[in-house]
Amino acid sequence: MPVVEPWPDAVNGAVLLDRIAYELRRFVVFPKWAAEMLALWIVHTFAFHLRDVTTYVAIESPEKECGKSTLLTVLSQLVNRPAVSSNISSSAFFHAIEELQPTLLMDEADSNLRARREMRGILNAGYTKATAHVWRLMPRRAARGKSEAGEVEGEGAAGRSDGELVQYSSWCPKAIATIGHLDDTLASRCIVVRMQRKMDGEQCERLKMLKATELKRQCARFALDHAEEITSADPAMPKALTNRAADIWEPLLALADLAGGHWPELARQAAEGLTMRAQQHSPIGALLMDIAAMFIMADVDRLFSREIVAVLNLRQDRPWGELRLGRKLNESWLAMQLRPYGIRPGTLRIGDQVTKGYLLEDFRETFRRYIPGSEIEAFKADLAARTVKEVDGEKRDPPSSDFGATSP
Repeated sequence: MPVVEPWPDAVNGAVLLDRIAYELRRFVVFPKWAAEMLALWIVHTFAFHLRDVTTYVAIESPEKECGKSTLLTVLSQLVNRPAVSSNISSSAFFHAIEELQPTLLMDEADSNLRARREMRGILNAGYTKATAHVWRLMPRRAARGKSEAGEVEGEGAAGRSDGELVQYSSWCPKAIATIGHLDDTLASRCIVVRMQRKMDGEQCERLKMLKATELKRQCARFALDHAEEITSADPAMPKALTNRAADIWEPLLALADLAGGHWPELARQAAEGLTMRAQQHSPIGALLMDIAAMFIMADVDRLFSREIVAVLNLRQDRPWGELRLGRKLNESWLAMQLRPYGIRPGTLRIGDQVTKGYLLEDFRETFRRYIPGSEIEAFKADLAARTVKEVDGEKRDPPSSDFGATSP
């Protein structure tokens, strides 16, 4: 791949990021915060090797013709060492990363990752430098050639009569485009951008108008001039982010702090906004939030399974509707969704009725771990603004809960 020659003069980071965000908006209609995040991510592709975590981007849409492929095409003109693929085998995947050290842009993930556990496993491990390795048993001649090239040294390969053990890298920035949602495990390692079809009146320029060479050279110069600071940066994290979200945002916030100007604040607003939006569109996150809302609104510590299911059946347009997979929405379906989180129904008494249901106490830890505290607080604030209960002729605010705080 061609090496980008750094710009001859020092670069103002804030101006560079402003220009990239402006160029992105010329060609693609974005949801809020997405252009700012992608401007940071583009610079990150020139500096990812300086950090221990590389940021993944998931580009999702509810249906076709929402701009995913167009966005990947724009990114391919701006990122460092782009490698675009709409179909790639697991073997070609890690070989390409090992040999090209690219920014990998994957389209059609809804079909290419379905039922491919091996590929998903490689992707899941590939965002942290310490775990981004794939091992394969290679014929001795092929392994020897790789070793002689300096990519596997002495103790890095173990000899066997039928071949040698060789280590490949899966470490690089990746953008993954899909219709629908990515697998939850992979999505949790990504910053998620949810694209929508543009409306009448929203105009975009033709891609041939994009002139990216100057911006790429400036990105290369900024990364070169600030290599030491990028490596050692320990940016302050927004409190609303979970540990995983903080990990994947940290490389971008480090760049925003170095760029200065309005970017440190803007980047943190984007981190909180996109993280909350991704949680709202996450199938299991949305299901947990809807159940939490039922406990808050009813101001109770227990609910029958049939009551939860009755409310859910009124809201099947929510993201968790994708979890149905043709199954009937009933108490068994609900139990199946909650079982991986250690939440199981039990026999409960409410008034004079006794049947299967759930205790708030059983959900408390799961709510704290999987629902950002900011989302709970936003829901309660909205409920307080819209609803006041009448009790004995007096008004009181809707109930509060203590399960919304995000765990350390």
